[in-house]
Amino acid sequence: MIKPKDTQAREAFVAAADLQAGTQVLDLGWEGECLEYLRETGALATFVGEDIRAVQKAEALRINGVLSEMPAEVISGVRVVFYKPAQRSAKGQVFEWIDQGFRALEMGGALYLAGQRNRGIKSYVAYLHAVFGNSKRVGRAGRVEIYNATKKQNDPLQAPVDNRMTFELCDLPGSPYSVETRAGVFSRDGLDNGTRLLINCMEVRPTDRVLDWGCGWGALGMVAARLSAKGNATLVDSNIRAISCAKGNLRRNRICNAVTRVVDARFFDLREKFDLIVSNPPFHDGNAAAHPLIEGAFRALRPGGRLMLVVMRPEAYLKHIRRIFGKGNIIAQKNGYVVLHAHIGN
Repeated sequence: MIKPKDTQAREAFVAAADLQAGTQVLDLGWEGECLEYLRETGALATFVGEDIRAVQKAEALRINGVLSEMPAEVISGVRVVFYKPAQRSAKGQVFEWIDQGFRALEMGGALYLAGQRNRGIKSYVAYLHAVFGNSKRVGRAGRVEIYNATKKQNDPLQAPVDNRMTFELCDLPGSPYSVETRAGVFSRDGLDNGTRLLINCMEVRPTDRVLDWGCGWGALGMVAARLSAKGNATLVDSNIRAISCAKGNLRRNRICNAVTRVVDARFFDLREKFDLIVSNPPFHDGNAAAHPLIEGAFRALRPGGRLMLVVMRPEAYLKHIRRIFGKGNIIAQKNGYVVLHAHIGN
């Protein structure tokens, strides 16, 4: 039986390191997911991921999984680091994790980096070489190329990247807002047009309890919290990098009636009920994100509660909203973005 190319590439990735039983390994993931092939080598692997869903998958495979945005603070003195950046990874975020891999390695340890030519591998390898002072190609499987670099000195040969960006927002309800973001967080360079359109449509009452589903760096949640002065806002995201930014931005803007949580937002805690749920859901996840969001919102809203989404292709969302809520409608459109609205009848 011929194995799928992706399976062949993953096996080649692990085989390139020639692991021995008991080898300490830091697994940064194959496009965000853990490498289950490590179990067969007898290596002692720790998977560190920024998304709680990937960490849960690692744990289900009996691999030690840790949710963190700073792998080198989780584990150090490892012999091998594995990393294949996700297709949509920001370049600055990849560079940051190469820096983290260097820090986590023991002297003489190696970082193995995989990727495709049309997905940034050359620029990643150039940065790998700049940090370690060496790099070489050690394998290939289909379109996936595998490189490694060996730690030969205590300090990196290039200063670690600083991917923080700051800006001010002065034209939103409750302004001004001081914002700090990082590479790898959605819309890190400023407020995106979709979120802005949704904010302009939000009708938040002073006592509302608001849920910002997939909060990113916290734009919707911050505005909602300021508008619900006698209520509160809960900001949730599955990515700890995003939550770290959101938490910092709440603190920077002295917003005290809001909390952040790292959760798999596909599943709602039904003990909590909200008056308003807002979201700019990830379009690339399609129905895998949209359907659980809509169904979860229906269960998590109080009588009279509202759901508001901003999307680019509204047909499938609207169809499912009407299937679950009984009705739903478009309340705004601009620059290709559409705001959808539904509510729970009293």
